[in-house]
Amino acid sequence: MTHLPLTRRGFLGSLAAVSATAGLSLPLQAAETFSLGDGQIFALSDGTFDFPAQLWVGASDEEKAKLGEHVTIGANAYVYRRGERVFLIDAGAGNSSFITSRFQSVGRVPAELAMLGIAREDITDVVITHMHPDHVGGVIFDGERTFPNAKIHINAKEWEFWTRNGFATDAPEGMRDMVVSLQETAGMIEDAVVLQNGEADLGGVMMQPAFGHTPGHNVMMIDLGSERLLVLGDTVVSDHIHFENPSVGWALDADPAAAQATRRRLLDMAATDGLIVAANHVTAPGLGHVERAGDAYRFVPLG
Repeated sequence: MTHLPLTRRGFLGSLAAVSATAGLSLPLQAAETFSLGDGQIFALSDGTFDFPAQLWVGASDEEKAKLGEHVTIGANAYVYRRGERVFLIDAGAGNSSFITSRFQSVGRVPAELAMLGIAREDITDVVITHMHPDHVGGVIFDGERTFPNAKIHINAKEWEFWTRNGFATDAPEGMRDMVVSLQETAGMIEDAVVLQNGEADLGGVMMQPAFGHTPGHNVMMIDLGSERLLVLGDTVVSDHIHFENPSVGWALDADPAAAQATRRRLLDMAATDGLIVAANHVTAPGLGHVERAGDAYRFVPLG
C-alpha cells in the first residue's frame, strides 16, 4: 500500500484550512497574450487560491511573518499555437463537486479561452504537468469532456499512481474524496489519454520529468525559436517565498527532498540559460525570468 508522506492528521488539517479560506481571493485576471520569440503564448487565469501560510513547511519566523496568515496564489494555465496544433498546458480545476464544494474561486479556463476566441474544439493537445485536481480537473466541465478533439498527454508514472486499483480506499483518509474524483475524471478521458515515458517531444512542446511534487510530475519546455519557455507546474508554489528560499517545502509535496532538489535544479537552469518561465501558481499571468540573488533567486515578471 502506497501513501504520500504527509501524515493523515497533517493532510486533514491542511485540507480543512484550505477549504476554510477558499473563498478569500483577489480579483480575477483576464487572459493575456504574449509575443515571445517566434511564437505567442496565451496566459489564462483559472482564478486564485488562498492557502494558510503554515503549508509552506520549514519557513523561518521572519519568513512566516512576511507571508502573513494567508497567501493568495495564482492558478494559471497556458495556450501555445504551433501550426495547426493548439496546446493547452494544464486544464485548470473544472467544476466537479469536489472542486466547487471546496474552492469557489477557480474554474475559469473555459471562460478565458472564450475571451481569446479559442473554441474548446480547437484544442488539439492538453498537456498535464500532474494530476492534482487543479491541473487536470478541467478536462471535464459540466460533466462532459471540455476538449472533445484533444489528446491528453500525461506522464505514465503519474497516471499509474493516481488510477491504480484500490487507491480510493487505501489512500490516507483526507485524500480519499480527491482520489475518487480524480479516478472518475480519469475514467471519462481514458480513451483520449496518451501516456508518455521520460522526455517526450510532442512537436515544439517537450515534456520533461521533474518528480517530487507528485510521483510523475513533469514540466514543459516550449520551443519558441529565439526563446525557450519553461512551464514550471508545481515546482514553485507562489512567488512569495519559493524563489527567495527554495529550501522551504510545500505541505502537499509527495517527496519533499526530491521536490526541493527539483526546484533548485530548475531555477538554476532557468537563471543560467536565460529561460522565460511560466509558473502556474505565481501571481497571474505568471510569466517572467529567474535571476540569481545571492544563494537564491528572484522572479522578475515580464514587463
